[in-house]
Amino acid sequence: MMKHRWTAFTVAVGFTLTGHFRNRFALLLTAFFIPTWIYLVRATALQKAVTFDNSALGIEVTASMSRTIQVSSALHAVTVIAGFMMFMAAFSARDMDERLVLAGYPRLQLLAGQVIGLLVVTAVLTCYTTVLLRLSWQLTQPWTVAAAVAGASLAYGGLGIMAGFLLRGELEGFFVVVMATLIDVGLQSPVSNPAGDQRGLNLLPLYGPSQAALAASFTSTPALWCAARALPWFVATGLLAMLVFCLRTRHYSRPHLASTRTDPMDVV
Repeated sequence: MMKHRWTAFTVAVGFTLTGHFRNRFALLLTAFFIPTWIYLVRATALQKAVTFDNSALGIEVTASMSRTIQVSSALHAVTVIAGFMMFMAAFSARDMDERLVLAGYPRLQLLAGQVIGLLVVTAVLTCYTTVLLRLSWQLTQPWTVAAAVAGASLAYGGLGIMAGFLLRGELEGFFVVVMATLIDVGLQSPVSNPAGDQRGLNLLPLYGPSQAALAASFTSTPALWCAARALPWFVATGLLAMLVFCLRTRHYSRPHLASTRTDPMDVV
């Protein structure tokens, strides 16, 4: 049984990572979209100081408008890329995963492969984005900023996985990811939404990461716990993705992998 589960897990991870490496458009977005957006904001945004309330930490933050928008733009870029990459990975592999379930592979291990792929994507996006922001100016708490970027990536990467199992078309998934991130970032940005006190704002996925990133970029106030507020979204979307996947494959038989000795390539 343990060998059965490990085989299923390694197959799922291999397919997921291969799918990410073949997604050239997402790789180009990662390489060029994030630094281009940060540079354009730095070159065009006003340098005047703005003061805004950080409601999660109960402090006032003063920073230049340019740097504030750079933080919000970086989070937006990361969430769009993570959501898009995970949606495409889950959507493209959906038929394959259903065939693997029919061949006897356990659902939990197949979904775990998607989660490992998200963790790899999150690690790459976090390191790259944090380095780019630090090249723009000296972040006060770079490790906390990195944690906020990671939290944002996990939250919207989980949303992408769920959308990949739930939605029927690529255009639908892309629209959901883009619109969700656009609305969330717009509401969390202290420049586009100076009040930032709307009811229910703290329930959105980017609330914790945005508040943590803005505080850690310009102040020494501890904000690591605030970045972790995105993790419930990651867990919730992962569980919903598992539920949808189980419902889609609920009528499939599950022969034991060890007895059937099915090669994963035979179900392609």
